[in-house]
Amino acid sequence: MSRWVRLLTALATLSLPGTFLAARIDFVRRHSPGMAPQKYWLPQLTRIWLPGLAATLIFALCAFALHRRARGD
Repeated sequence: MSRWVRLLTALATLSLPGTFLAARIDFVRRHSPGMAPQKYWLPQLTRIWLPGLAATLIFALCAFALHRRARGD
């Protein structure tokens, strides 16, 4: 496996738990009793979850494409 495939695979693997960790930290910082969930769910979705999961998907697809190209399939 090439160095780029390994790097992209590692980034894809680490960006998923990193996104989850960032969302949990944001939840703890924003949430307070009596607060409406929409106050933190929408910003968390648009600023943490969507970019984090998109990055994971992009890294994984690039690693897969490079791996397939290197094998000649």
